[in-house]
Amino acid sequence: MFVEILTLLALYLAVYIASRIWQNRHLPPGPFPFPVLGNLLSISQDQPYRDFANMAKKYGKLFRIQMGSKKAVVINSYEIAREALLTKAKDFAGRPPHFLGSIFGRNGSAIGFESFSERWKMQHKMLTAALRSTEDKANISLHIEELCQLFLSTHAKPFCPRDNVYKSFGNCLSSMIFGQECKLDDREVDTLIDAVHVFRMSLGAANAIDTFPFLKYIPFEIIKRARRAGENRDEIFNRRFRQHVSTFEKGNIRSTIDAMLKDFWSNGCNLLTEENLISSASELFIAGTGTLSVVIIWSLYYVTKHPDVQARLHCELDEFIGKNARLPEFSDRPDLPYLEAFTAELHRSASDNPLALPHSTTRDTSLAGFFIPRETTVFVNLWGIHHDPDYWREPFSFRPDRFLDEQGRLHVEGIMPFSTGTRSCLGEKFAKRVVFLFVARLLHRFRFECPYGEILPEEEDISDYGILLDCKPFRIKAIERRVNS
Repeated sequence: MFVEILTLLALYLAVYIASRIWQNRHLPPGPFPFPVLGNLLSISQDQPYRDFANMAKKYGKLFRIQMGSKKAVVINSYEIAREALLTKAKDFAGRPPHFLGSIFGRNGSAIGFESFSERWKMQHKMLTAALRSTEDKANISLHIEELCQLFLSTHAKPFCPRDNVYKSFGNCLSSMIFGQECKLDDREVDTLIDAVHVFRMSLGAANAIDTFPFLKYIPFEIIKRARRAGENRDEIFNRRFRQHVSTFEKGNIRSTIDAMLKDFWSNGCNLLTEENLISSASELFIAGTGTLSVVIIWSLYYVTKHPDVQARLHCELDEFIGKNARLPEFSDRPDLPYLEAFTAELHRSASDNPLALPHSTTRDTSLAGFFIPRETTVFVNLWGIHHDPDYWREPFSFRPDRFLDEQGRLHVEGIMPFSTGTRSCLGEKFAKRVVFLFVARLLHRFRFECPYGEILPEEEDISDYGILLDCKPFRIKAIERRVNS
């Protein structure tokens, strides 16, 4: 009996190995998958982007993995990413099924996790136009000044900037999406910021649930928290949306929601429903607040961690703007190349969206000379691309100078913090403006220092992975800068 069992097991393994070799013969190279689990044991939950970068050293810049029975490919090269997302944009514009993403995206009605389709294109066009026409309603200058006042209230004593930054961006996005007339109150903003944190962590830890769908029926705490966060968010957005509908005036566009309503009712968007509008507004708030907060928190970390970089930023701002003459404006960007280089290096080094959202292929296609079947999940490892030693000299050193030529002129290439192509971040233009103004004005106003006797952790020790790569809490001092007498 024992011999028969061993024989059957050997036969099963032989058939399994032969079938996997045959199925993968045209695909990119990759690790051999275990039965049932595939390659999940090789991918950690806390730093999968680093695992993928290490696997690229063995299997190449484009390799395949298997998550349970589902095949996926991982891109770790700037050139291959551009081929997929730009040259063959439509082939790679899909989204794979994502259980927790369906909670975040209100059952597939939001843009981020919605499949590529005519409805998606119409919804994307509407939200892009609405954002473009109402971004000035975000009152960016007002919210920067409010954040400065909060920093001033610390009286140069050690504090953690995290909560203040998130609250500032929650209020900023609220002003734009809902307008001053219907702006969220403090309780609502706090509730939505809690949802931002829940979704950030849950969306980054969903591999096992999406690989084995039966797990969604098990009441894991992460699922319960995501559902509660979704319910709290939906109650606020549904109620506020109905308030906009009942008070809407075509000639008085107060907010992003109003701009979408005007387009929706004027142009007969037959593929869309009001649910798509609510989901678009919700996604804009959650994604915008999370991403912008994370970037600014990382900027405070880096200028404090690298006082020589901060001193050079202060010098450039003082030479062109003057300490008290006026505030930096977005139009000053061309005249502040080191600040722009700092921002590029910030995006490269932090890689706040390390794996972006997963793509999937919409049809059989090819990439880097390899066959990629339809409905293959595609991970674009932005962290791996931004730390590729074959592309970057000293990739783990924070060096804004890498984006300046010998004449000090800005030259940014090799990074894609907002992804690129068809499914790139639709708020990229707005985000660039916001990040520039927050960084420029905070540095114009303050010098940031590490508290006496404390040392900021290294980047790999302070990183907190979710769908976004946030900073764990740290303390700094904000010292107001004054003109020398």
